[in-house]
Amino acid sequence: MINLWLALAGLLLLAFICVAWPLWRYRKTGNHSTLDQDEIHQRLAENVRIFREHLSELETNLASAAIDAQQFAQLKLELERNLLADEASLRSKIKVSSQKSGKKVVVAFCLLVFAGGIFFYYKRGNVSDVYIQTLQAEKLQQDYQDMLQNRDSNPARAQALVAQYEARLKDLPDNLQYWFLLARTQMELGNFAESTKAYQQVLIRDPESAMIMAELAQALFLRDGNQITPPVVDLAKKSLSLDPKNTTALGLLGIDAFGRKDYRQAMNYWQKSVDMLGANSQGGRALLAGVEKAKQAFLNEGGKLEDIAARSAYAVKLQVSLGENVKSTPDQTVFIYARAWQGSPMPLAIARIKVSDLPATVQLDETMAMSPAASLATATDIEVLARISPSGSAKAEAGDWQARQGPISMNAIPERIDLKINEQIATGDLEP
Repeated sequence: MINLWLALAGLLLLAFICVAWPLWRYRKTGNHSTLDQDEIHQRLAENVRIFREHLSELETNLASAAIDAQQFAQLKLELERNLLADEASLRSKIKVSSQKSGKKVVVAFCLLVFAGGIFFYYKRGNVSDVYIQTLQAEKLQQDYQDMLQNRDSNPARAQALVAQYEARLKDLPDNLQYWFLLARTQMELGNFAESTKAYQQVLIRDPESAMIMAELAQALFLRDGNQITPPVVDLAKKSLSLDPKNTTALGLLGIDAFGRKDYRQAMNYWQKSVDMLGANSQGGRALLAGVEKAKQAFLNEGGKLEDIAARSAYAVKLQVSLGENVKSTPDQTVFIYARAWQGSPMPLAIARIKVSDLPATVQLDETMAMSPAASLATATDIEVLARISPSGSAKAEAGDWQARQGPISMNAIPERIDLKINEQIATGDLEP
């Protein structure tokens, strides 16, 4: 904010110098004394009287032959020139006075423009937005310093921002950004009822935002004393349908599943969230504790450990069989894998069996990822493939036999996917 005012002051000073410089440069023109209109007329009349007296003397001298006609003409011309010069000098005194008045007008105009500019900026400008940005930056910096010193943040900073957001929304009631910032800040202060109202205003203006749906569901959950209600579940499910990787929605649906004693589903939701947050993150560690709690509850209810493994967070079950016209030998390798739909050809999960093992049921899950950075947890839609490789190469070659299916949403994985190998890869079908 200070930088803004310094910049404005600099620009106004520059503008004032541009106006004042010409006046200062020609200030000497105002050193002569000035006369009012009556004094000017009196002096002009006196000059005319003196002119006529001198002209009368010249005419007398011409009549007495004291001067000739040529001398008379020259002397008369000089008298006329002197009269005109005196008149011009007197007139200039009026102009100097006008110039001084003009200086006052210019100075007054500059002051008026300065005051008017400030008034207009306060009424029509973005001074409030600039001030809010300054408060946000100061709060962020001070909160960071508090974190380094292991201190709790001062809530007065957030409260000051809330007051500014509310004041600004009175002038801009449809401003989506300020409603969102107000909702987030009220959540930070623990004002969950007020946060809910602000999130609802955001959702009215952005009804297809998965993030806002999830955060509104969380605000409702906290407002109601950590209770899962139908509106919370409905919002979380809608959010997850738009964004399968929304960790807030996954966490809430995991709580709902745990409350319904659907412990395997709770583990499924929470594990997906852990995969995206990272097991070492603060949120990831809390969710892993929830996964273990759900696992123990499942076992206490009589569930079996192998049933948990069979329903891992990201698992795709494939039934792979061999077509009638496929030419192959029992010892040839069959690669079964999943990869991102219309994305990188790198497998997200892969298994290897022999032709002699077909037909076979194969489950692809996170344990079969080639890289933690490229696993089933990172995909939204996938494609599954089964390919016979006579050469044993992991890269597809002309003459290989395969089956493929996709896209498959990771948010709605079928119980089982059937793949029958009966398509031979031609040279033109090979991917670059």
